[in-house]
Amino acid sequence: MRDSEVMPEINSQTTLESFRGAAASGQPVPAGVAIAAVSASFALGLLAKVADVSSRHRQAAGSAAKLSSVVEAVANESERMLQMAEIDIAAFEAYLRTQRLPRPTDRERESRRRAIEQAVRDAIEIPLAAARAAARGLDLCAEISDATHAAVLADLGSAASLLEGALRTFLICADSNLRQFAADIEPFRASLGERAAWEARAYRQAEAVRKHVTSAINSLPRKSATNS
Repeated sequence: MRDSEVMPEINSQTTLESFRGAAASGQPVPAGVAIAAVSASFALGLLAKVADVSSRHRQAAGSAAKLSSVVEAVANESERMLQMAEIDIAAFEAYLRTQRLPRPTDRERESRRRAIEQAVRDAIEIPLAAARAAARGLDLCAEISDATHAAVLADLGSAASLLEGALRTFLICADSNLRQFAADIEPFRASLGERAAWEARAYRQAEAVRKHVTSAINSLPRKSATNS
């Protein structure tokens, strides 16, 4: 990346069009992780809407309280996911800078080696962290599925589908970075060992939510012509 090609921060001043333009450009970033993180952030925001709308239609105090607690939790996760996009962009830019570090002396070569090692760790751990966050979002989708109001059933299904897609993207990117950049997988063995359990659970949750939403929508009464 040339110094003049700087990706704008992903904040309230960043428009969807500017982000889409950067994604479609020849710049190295934003790429898979950042784009999936923005998508997941929107999905989590949509899930907050689902919980909020549903809570206002629930008479049972227990259901309403659970839905209200999810609204706050998901809002925080949505903001955190947007930060993940920024962190990923910064991490990859840092990796690119390590490739230009000087190495004529032993000290410079050692400094460069340490910088590359940290950049590679970030390139693997950031998408894994984002994947775990997406998995938590799918847990919340499943948690409120039975309490979701009919008016926002499709939104619940949409949120779960977007989170599942983001999860798959994060893991594809983590695996790619692990294969291409990591000379030794030992530092990541613990994270990789834990991954199988929460990854499988997340996909089960996504499928359960999808089936629940489809079944619930199919059971809704059709609007009759006389009521239109």
